[in-house]
Amino acid sequence: MRISRGHWFLWGEAVIPLLTAPILELGCGTGHLQASLVRHGLSAIGLDRSPAMLRQARRRSDTLILADSQAIPVRNGTIQTVVAIFPAPYIIAPATRAQIAEVLQPGGRLVVLLAAGKYDLTRHPLWQSYADAGWHVSKPDFMVNQTPLQLMIATPPHATPS
Repeated sequence: MRISRGHWFLWGEAVIPLLTAPILELGCGTGHLQASLVRHGLSAIGLDRSPAMLRQARRRSDTLILADSQAIPVRNGTIQTVVAIFPAPYIIAPATRAQIAEVLQPGGRLVVLLAAGKYDLTRHPLWQSYADAGWHVSKPDFMVNQTPLQLMIATPPHATPS
């Protein structure tokens, strides 16, 4: 927490207005965003491949899946927003990108909070991998407590950006 001066959870919650249910959170970890989504009355599923993380997350949410982002066990075309907060490199993997495209509803989108602070997100491998695969990618200007958040919103090539 020292690095983020305690703002980590605040930054994660800041993306909630950008999310439309049903929501799938990739890499939900200990479930802090899941708890916030429940408090906001949003239908959400948390996915993580770590049983230890999900044991902790179960205190905050009961809609959790033990799975890998490269094999998402959710029916295709049923998710409006996939979200990832400060994700690990799994988010760049072509198999993850393909799975996200499959589970999204038409017009659905991916919202990734990649970093806080000043940074040229368009130079990040995440941005490049999705843009090179034909996804429509954008970076909204987003500030929380005078800290710029580096957000990428992406829609798959077969979808209309929402």
